[in-house]
Amino acid sequence: LHAAPMPLTGPARPLIDPPMRSHAPDYLWPDLPVTMMERFALIGIAAVLITGCSTDLDINAPYKDITVVYGLVKINKAYLGEGDAFAMAQIADSNEYRNEDITYAKVFWINASGTAVDSFPLHDTLITNREPGTFNAPVQRLFTFTSPIVQPLNAGRMFLHQDGRYELRLQVKGNAVTASTLIANDFSIDPVSQDTVNNSARVNLMSAFGTDYSSYEFKWKSRANGKRYVVSYRFRYDEVTGTDTVRTAFIQQMGTRVATNSANIEPMAAVIGGEAFFSSLAGYAKSNPNWGNVDKRIFRGMDFLISVANDDFHTYLTLTEPVSGIIEDRPAYSNLDGAFGVWGSRYTKNANGKRLSSNTLQQLKFGSYTGDLRFCSALDPGGVYSCN
Repeated sequence: LHAAPMPLTGPARPLIDPPMRSHAPDYLWPDLPVTMMERFALIGIAAVLITGCSTDLDINAPYKDITVVYGLVKINKAYLGEGDAFAMAQIADSNEYRNEDITYAKVFWINASGTAVDSFPLHDTLITNREPGTFNAPVQRLFTFTSPIVQPLNAGRMFLHQDGRYELRLQVKGNAVTASTLIANDFSIDPVSQDTVNNSARVNLMSAFGTDYSSYEFKWKSRANGKRYVVSYRFRYDEVTGTDTVRTAFIQQMGTRVATNSANIEPMAAVIGGEAFFSSLAGYAKSNPNWGNVDKRIFRGMDFLISVANDDFHTYLTLTEPVSGIIEDRPAYSNLDGAFGVWGSRYTKNANGKRLSSNTLQQLKFGSYTGDLRFCSALDPGGVYSCN
């Protein structure tokens, strides 16, 4: 559930003019506009029926209406029928309620004293370019609400109250559905990690003499109600072939960090390995069958993308991760009353436009992995590695 107006056109993309090739490997954050920080609550779902300790399931049991709440907000129903369940999933009527079935849908802001201060009606909307998958596409029905700007924050805008609790209230076919969650707070990025001006703060992936690979550490501090931090980097560049320019972004996840206690402030960090960076970048660029025809690749900047899940969302993500042990059964998680789902919050913050150190640029231009990709830098005009 997004707390501000936004284009509902499927997964968000970087605010970079198309056409663009991108690789986004992470499930917790979609790329957001590179100039904006926004806060939004969202919900997801894992829906199963469990009786006692048994894992037996009567797949043709008598019909029972089960409300399933997804995010963005997505209010769906569980379905049952004879035949192929995957084929039924492609039919909108199997998943989505009719307009008259949902008679009440609001989100309430609850302040620290437990009082409902404001409310926001949920409005349905249709997205029309949902990518094909398990469920019906390309048209799907979602719900959104809009709220005024709560406060400016650095270069972004806050649409939800940091210390507030947001409560979902629905009436679906006469049944009440409720849930509430805390909002993940803004957090601080280390001054050097977010510095895009000083040469000493550049991203350095090579040793002092440029003869060996080194690693770069991105640092931040956790804040209240932020439990899981997923960090990725985005390496932006243009591919120029004759008069044609294609803006491109290589995105790679650096790792996930989980706060010991989301009520406390904790120092955190994620690391990029130098050799892994260059080899992965080369592999991505050369995945284009026409990579050798590109005249030059212009480096435009390196961004660090941090997405934070609160405790509720973190619990859901933990219980839906791939099983790595011998015990495959997991409890179904839902923090909704009257439905299956998860109502949680996520916060995304970026550090954009980081430059590369001189030794890193040298390796980018002449190194064994990327030396044949014709890289140059738009951020160092007139220098040795400039595109001029």
